[in-house]
Amino acid sequence: MSTSSPRRSRKPGELALAAALVVPIVVVMGGLVFWPLATSVLDSFYRIDPMRPGTPFVGLANYGSLLADANTRAAWLNTFAYVAMAVVLETIGGMGAALLLNRVKHGRQWLLAITVLPWCLPPVVNAIVWMWIFNPSYGLLNHALLWLGVIDARKVWFNDQATALFLVSLVHVWRMMPLTAVILLAALQSIPRDLYEAARLDGAGPIKSFRLVTLPLISSGLAIALSQSTVFAFNLFDEAWILSGSSLDTRSVIIQVYLTAFQNLRFSSGMALSILAMLASLMVSLIYVLRVYRETRYD
Repeated sequence: MSTSSPRRSRKPGELALAAALVVPIVVVMGGLVFWPLATSVLDSFYRIDPMRPGTPFVGLANYGSLLADANTRAAWLNTFAYVAMAVVLETIGGMGAALLLNRVKHGRQWLLAITVLPWCLPPVVNAIVWMWIFNPSYGLLNHALLWLGVIDARKVWFNDQATALFLVSLVHVWRMMPLTAVILLAALQSIPRDLYEAARLDGAGPIKSFRLVTLPLISSGLAIALSQSTVFAFNLFDEAWILSGSSLDTRSVIIQVYLTAFQNLRFSSGMALSILAMLASLMVSLIYVLRVYRETRYD
């Protein structure tokens, strides 16, 4: 005969406390996230243009016009390039920094503080500093390369699209890589040292131990790091805007949203483009979330 433990009844005070803690979050999220999101989705199906009278329902016409717009397509290509370069560089650099910090025994807190310093800087300040470094007249990069003999004349780095895309990505990576390093460092510190000792006794070298022990056990943290890198790269704005303005060579989707909505005053098209950018980043991030679920669920 099976018996089940009686369910503990909750006291009214506990329910009131739970409601007091949850309701403010629900109200804030609803007012600042879900309500603006719902209105943006709804308004993207109308024509909202202060230069034209009326707000007629146009269905998917705003989305269709975005697909046919050459500037929007170029912004999408630039954004995908930013995402690819940022995710790869942040992951490799963050992993390397996390592995080095994990091996440090003394003074780790000071090295960690130095590592996260670029992430603590506001993105505008970070971009302005790098703008001075890349300046063709008095920038540190040209001076250093001339002194080393790598180049024989000053270069305008943003005249070439490929170089400009890489430099904007590099500035973004410089700011966001510390966050990836911190996430991966936390995952590394959760691995028991006994596993490395056992792998060493079985004849595994550093590379094999990293592949068979480290990578499987930090896969959840790695997925979280990849997800945040992707979302922030899709939302790249400050670095590209400050370094090269509205140039089509480096224009991201978020810059295109700003130009469409607030300079061209095509508010409904800007809303539609922002919805597409959100969906694209969520779809890519969903891959990492599913990966985390598969790695952490219990059968």
